[in-house]
Parts: sequence; C-alpha cells; structure tokens
Amino acid sequence: MVRRFLGIWCLLFCLLMGCGTSYQWSKSHPAYHQAPTGTLAVIGSENAFLLTRSSWFAKKLEIGADSVQVTMRNFCEKKFLQELTQFYPTLTKIPDKELQVFPEESQRLDERIFMKGRLPEQGISLKDSAGNIPPLVLILHEVIIGTDLKREDYFDYALMQNESPEKKTSNNLSAIASYTLWDNVKQRPLFSAVDEIQIPIQKPNLGNFEQMTARIVQKIKENLDKGVVR
Repeated sequence: MVRRFLGIWCLLFCLLMGCGTSYQWSKSHPAYHQAPTGTLAVIGSENAFLLTRSSWFAKKLEIGADSVQVTMRNFCEKKFLQELTQFYPTLTKIPDKELQVFPEESQRLDERIFMKGRLPEQGISLKDSAGNIPPLVLILHEVIIGTDLKREDYFDYALMQNESPEKKTSNNLSAIASYTLWDNVKQRPLFSAVDEIQIPIQKPNLGNFEQMTARIVQKIKENLDKGVVR
C-alpha cells in the first residue's frame, strides 16, 4: 500500500513539475484546409542535407574525408526527390538560388521549439525554371544527419547550447528534418514541422541512407496529411 501511494505521489509530482514535457513539433496555419495531392514543387533540397561526424562516416562508408559531405549530400538529395515523386508524380524542383536571396527567419512551433529557414518575402512568389508559379512549395530547410541525434538538442532553445558528449558507439542512423509547406500565392506558411528519424544500424552503408531518406519522405507526407485543419 505504501509503495503504491509513493508511486501515485511521484506521478502527481512529475505532472505538477512538468516532468515528461511533450513538445509541439508541428504547426498548421488556420487556412491549411487541403494537403497537396499529386502536384507539388520543392526547393531547398540542393543544400539541405548536412552530415555530422563526417570523418566517422567517411571511414565507415569508405569515402574520402574531403568529399564525403558533397557525396552524401548529392546522394541523399537524389533519393529524396525520387521518393517524393512517388507521392507527387508531377513534382517540380525549383533551384535553391531562388530562395537564397531571402533572409533567414524563425518560426515558433512551441513555447521552446523554434526552427529557422529562408521564406519568400510578401508579394514575391517562387517561380520554376519555366517561369510558372506553383501554388504549393515544400521548402526543405535542413536535414541534419548523424548518429543517435535528438531533435531537442537542435531545436529546443533551452537545451541547444548544451555540449553533446563524445560518442564511442552508435545505435542508430539519425536524421532531423525541418521544412515548411508554403502557400506560394498568398506567401504564407501553411504547415511547418521538425521530424526525427531513427534507423537501427550495425555497420553504416548506403542502403541505410536510402532507407532513411525514404522514411523522411514518408514522414513528411504523413504530417502534411495530418496537419490539415478540418
């Protein structure tokens, strides 16, 4: 009886003190009433993929240390676009340079969760290479790739200043993706999110990266559908 009482007391204490805090990792605009269904444009994929522990990955993947970043960035972008086309067959890619002219902004998802990325200015619509204005654009801000990463360490302003301990072992290949579905006609963010993907690994290989990239796209599609305001 005493043990049960103490357990209940500890649970109540944690609830009152904020133990087990849950974060809001996505945010929908009130005007987001319909998810993209086949037609979509994407921008940001050329420079979004960032590899942490690059020397470790270079050794494991047997890629030169001076080229591993570029090699894996190009590899992941190619797979990302291929997977995205599975859901959006008429996918249009807009060059990153069209976004680089705009300043970086912060978007608040939660009391402590903020994400940064470049967004077009009011009155300016992104155009594809043919000069067309796609109505919806997926802006891929950043995809951080590493091992055993936690999104809180990168996007929780109360924790992101903490130094990460030096790792000796790695259980998971990780990816943290931040992105925004952009209303390219009215220039406003319809949906923004930060996703965390974990893929168990024993020895890193390109197959792991293919699996991870597919999971990122699946998660983005799932969140874009769930984020619709009914």
